[in-house]
Amino acid sequence: MRKLSLLIGALGGAMAGYLLSDEKLRKELVNAKNPEKAAKALGKHLQRDGMLVVKDVQAFVTSEDVQQNLQKAKKFARAKFREAKEGVESLVKESSKRAGTFVKSTVSGTKGGGKKGAKNFRETNV
Repeated sequence: MRKLSLLIGALGGAMAGYLLSDEKLRKELVNAKNPEKAAKALGKHLQRDGMLVVKDVQAFVTSEDVQQNLQKAKKFARAKFREAKEGVESLVKESSKRAGTFVKSTVSGTKGGGKKGAKNFRETNV
């Protein structure tokens, strides 16, 4: 719910800024006879300005600078992923080695005293 109110607030602020910055739109809204005409005027302006924004965004995204930075970001992400993968693999290898030595020491420790260990276990858990 918190994200929704933040989104609504951001959209409201953007709409207020849009209305304040477009003098022609403000005049059309003031001169509108009813809410339907005001909505049509707002829709017409949003559609026209939306197309301009889309063209600008497309030009920005396809620009050479953005593409170069995108390639750098991909290389960086691959390198960090490789580092993380190697770290996890070494952690798993070390943990499995420690678990193996723990099991071996536990098994070798119970060879001679298995009966005594079982007896102590029964006495403490009864």
